[in-house]
Amino acid sequence: MKIGGFLKQSFIDFPGNIASVVFTSGCNFRCFYCHNPDLVLPERIKENRLIEEPDIFDYLSKNKLLLDAVVITGGEPTIHRNLPNFIKKIKELNLLVKLDTNGTNPEMVKYLIDKKLINYIAMDVKSALEINNYKAIVGEQFNVMELDRVKESINLIKKTGLKFEFRTTLVKPYHSLETIKEISKGLMGNYYLQQYRPLNNLNHHVKYIGQFENEEVEEWKLKLTRKNLCLKCRTN
Repeated sequence: MKIGGFLKQSFIDFPGNIASVVFTSGCNFRCFYCHNPDLVLPERIKENRLIEEPDIFDYLSKNKLLLDAVVITGGEPTIHRNLPNFIKKIKELNLLVKLDTNGTNPEMVKYLIDKKLINYIAMDVKSALEINNYKAIVGEQFNVMELDRVKESINLIKKTGLKFEFRTTLVKPYHSLETIKEISKGLMGNYYLQQYRPLNNLNHHVKYIGQFENEEVEEWKLKLTRKNLCLKCRTN
């Protein structure tokens, strides 16, 4: 599997656990606010030295008693066919696994769930589930078939017994209270609103890109509280 980054220890990426974080290279989205362009753009990926799997498992094996879990993020992990085998090796070390995904490969997500290879899944819901809204965020290559696959992943994740979360990165002027209301209609469980990070973004030329005030996001949280939806804010 192509691995472009490795964080040995994190206290925030897997709630309640100390985790190592594996960053896979390659993504089928081109979110303009992405802060990991080195893992997304082919020309940037070529410039980076990939991390060898044996090096990662050497670290995990030596430090498994100091860790609870491994988070696999990207890029987009589910585009890699050998992801299940990679996770099996992690599970052999008795570590939990959290998967971050954009939801465009529901078949892979279902397989990982059915085989009990993941313990926690986090899915990014980029915008309201309408083709033009999504294209504005992820790029013009996005199509209706992919949108259907995103919807399928949402429904699949909601039905699983795993711990899960949905999350949306907020960017002006592409999101609003109405946008978040529309997104949240189809969600349940933990739903996080998080601010984009204006650092090393994939596309610096997008006009009017900006952050919301933390107070405004907190107001949205109060207005959107529902019985089956636990809306939280990541404003740091």
